[in-house]
Amino acid sequence: MTADPASPSLPDLTRLRPRQQMAIDCARCARHLGMSGQVLGDVRYRGLLFRLWICENGCHPNPRGAR
Repeated sequence: MTADPASPSLPDLTRLRPRQQMAIDCARCARHLGMSGQVLGDVRYRGLLFRLWICENGCHPNPRGAR
């Protein structure tokens, strides 16, 4: 699944932190993924393919004071 970066269902790759781009953190809520997650979609940026991952069981709001 390759999507246009302007697609409303995928976040703007340029606004994500490097850890979100590298599938270490969730692309939506920025929580650490660990060994689980699900693919949100693929985005091409400057000729490179990025696979965006999100929380496996849905994103939960960050607790107060958390980043």
